[in-house]
Amino acid sequence: MQRYFLNQTLDTNQFELVKDTDTYQHFGRVLRAKVGSQAEFVDQQQRLVVAKVDSIDAEKMALTIVKELHQQVELPVAVTLVVSPLKNDRSDWLVQKATELGVSRIVFTRMARSVVDWQKQAAKKQVRLEKIALAAAQQSHRLVVAKIDLLKVEQALQIKADMALVAWEESAKEGESSRFVQEISTLKTGQSLCLWFGPEGGLSSYEIQQLVQADYKPVGLGPRILRAETAPIYALSGISVLTELQ
Repeated sequence: MQRYFLNQTLDTNQFELVKDTDTYQHFGRVLRAKVGSQAEFVDQQQRLVVAKVDSIDAEKMALTIVKELHQQVELPVAVTLVVSPLKNDRSDWLVQKATELGVSRIVFTRMARSVVDWQKQAAKKQVRLEKIALAAAQQSHRLVVAKIDLLKVEQALQIKADMALVAWEESAKEGESSRFVQEISTLKTGQSLCLWFGPEGGLSSYEIQQLVQADYKPVGLGPRILRAETAPIYALSGISVLTELQ
């Protein structure tokens, strides 16, 4: 069943969708909803319901809630990814897949070796990435949409979390292979984690020093060198295994 996120709180058993909303356009126009058609809706309080169409016209759609659902589909820990803007559509792909895997927040920040600079198109990029995150959250039947932020490095370093890790290929080269698993295994349900990943050229030694001073722990992600968009997905998959499938 199709799932949609609402920009409202469902306080009663009836609600409306108006024609200028994306939800009305997709459910009403693309899927050609009619009286009796049903879909899942998530409100601003993460309340998940099934609602059916009572009436529909060119201006609005009236719906009635027929059932409330209780699902636990979010990661037990709130994960923030800090990543570099990437070339072509690789950032789009990263946002889509990370959202499907349960990330809570993705922060894009320009690093020393970043190839791409979004400064002149930051607002446009953010809108595009937010739309991708929304579509991915609906497709994967999540209860929240990943938050997308474009921040300066100084701002990203101020992010607060119960645990902060930085993926560093030099850790793997030095033979470190278990710290990531050890650290993730200590996280408890409801805690937060911030993971920092470098750009295509990797993080500089100065950036690693900055991160260590900000209480980030360097961890390796296995013996292979991963692309900038692959490493966060690898890490999220590992977090899911360690926190949800044990």
